[in-house]
Amino acid sequence: MRRAQNANMGPYAYNQYGNNSDTQRISEENEEMTVQLKEKVKALKSLTIDIGTEVRNQNTMLSDMDDDFLKSGNFLERSMKRLGIIGSGSHNYHLLILFGFCFFVFLLLWVALKFR
Repeated sequence: MRRAQNANMGPYAYNQYGNNSDTQRISEENEEMTVQLKEKVKALKSLTIDIGTEVRNQNTMLSDMDDDFLKSGNFLERSMKRLGIIGSGSHNYHLLILFGFCFFVFLLLWVALKFR
């Protein structure tokens, strides 16, 4: 912003009608600059409000995603506990049944090929 210093002297001296054309011109420039500055401040204010809104939305989404990951982690942890219980159980008779089935199939094949 420009301001007239020592308006009674130098290039800002008053003319014969009691007003100073340079002072008026500078005053008009200052008013135009003030209007432009107000517009820029309004634009910055709306931009700042939009940024704040976006940040709040992003924080909400991040907290939701954190909750989802926590739920998934708990689900996987429970599944691993169940698998551990199944794997560490004392009922290993399923291996015995599998071995007996394989033995029976090989015996059946041997008999079928021997007496053919």
